Amino acid sequence: MTPSGRRALLSGYLVAAIVVVASAPAMSVTPADPAVVEMAAPPITIEPSPEPEPSREPLAQAPQATNFAAAMVDAATAAVPQGVTSGIAVMDVRTGQLATSGTEQFYSASLSKLMLIVDMLDRDVEVTPPVQNLITRALGPSDDNAMNSLWVRFDGPDAMNRVASSLGMTGTHGPDDRSQWGEAVVSPAGYARLYQHIMTEMDPGDRDTILAALSAAPATAVDGFNQEFGLLGLPKAVTKQGWMYYGNRLYLHSAGVVANGSDHYAVVLLTSQTPSAGVARANVSVLAKAIMSAMPSPESSAEVTR
Repeated sequence: MTPSGRRALLSGYLVAAIVVVASAPAMSVTPADPAVVEMAAPPITIEPSPEPEPSREPLAQAPQATNFAAAMVDAATAAVPQGVTSGIAVMDVRTGQLATSGTEQFYSASLSKLMLIVDMLDRDVEVTPPVQNLITRALGPSDDNAMNSLWVRFDGPDAMNRVASSLGMTGTHGPDDRSQWGEAVVSPAGYARLYQHIMTEMDPGDRDTILAALSAAPATAVDGFNQEFGLLGLPKAVTKQGWMYYGNRLYLHSAGVVANGSDHYAVVLLTSQTPSAGVARANVSVLAKAIMSAMPSPESSAEVTR
């Protein structure tokens, strides 16, 4: 938890499909050999067949692929409580299908902890038992002292920009005050991309390190804050929670991965709202439940794999 604030805008897109139907290839006919033709047959007159009536049946259209990410974001957007500034993203981590809504940039609060650890593991830093302990404490119970140690030791200020640049995390950069890791700036779309990288591109051992630590997150953080809101505690989900008071606002975030059969969705819920923690937690949980209610029914159940 740490101070300061800022935000920006958002975008969307439209996809169209074009179907081209190729005509049947022409068939060639070999002419008769005149050396073997003895006599031409008498001509036969054939009356032309009547033209067939045009079909009144509509042409069959290929079904459009359902944009589940957009449906989930729409459901959450419709559920945003009054007075809550929100930024929402859902990404199918396998296909990269992405939908976003709301404000584009927020202070990261503790979400920067996951960014730093991804940068560390991608750079193959030596993970000694003490370093492993710091990683586990920073991700699960969200221990700020563990993050402070990692931030200083593993180039935290530049790590934010480094991982944002390498992964193409839009709207994401390090803090203006290099000592304040909670003031790193993140976007819903950028953080969804971070989870896609973790789930589909990282070394499996490094991915397991992260997912194991996130899966062990307790309901109460080291500082005594109740972090069981939003995605934390929902079935088949792992998440990093974030909270930070700044002036008369509370930055409260829940960002993780939800398993849905064989599919996985990165779900990012970023908010700035009333400093009443109880009210704010309930508001983020409303958004998470709306997301889950719009998730497609899987053919088979699966947990987030490690």
